[in-house]
Amino acid sequence: AELQQKQDQLKARIQKEKAKLASDERKRDTRRKIIAGALALEHADQNPDSEFASILRKLLNRHVERDQDRELFGLALKESHTQQAAE
Repeated sequence: AELQQKQDQLKARIQKEKAKLASDERKRDTRRKIIAGALALEHADQNPDSEFASILRKLLNRHVERDQDRELFGLALKESHTQQAAE
């Protein structure tokens, strides 16, 4: 019984450590995305006529779906959303 208890405690510690590692990796991934996104947006703002800025605008327009997210980028509402709202 004592060994079983120790095994259970070790399993719990291992699970807790795995969860911490996964959480840390999610934080690192989020940080990378924030930095890369800020860099991309700044470059596009400073070079609005560049090919990069044009491609970024097209990608954002094509892939950003939620109205509140589109609003963040100054994008028009999607037609399907405006049609649904009118119905």
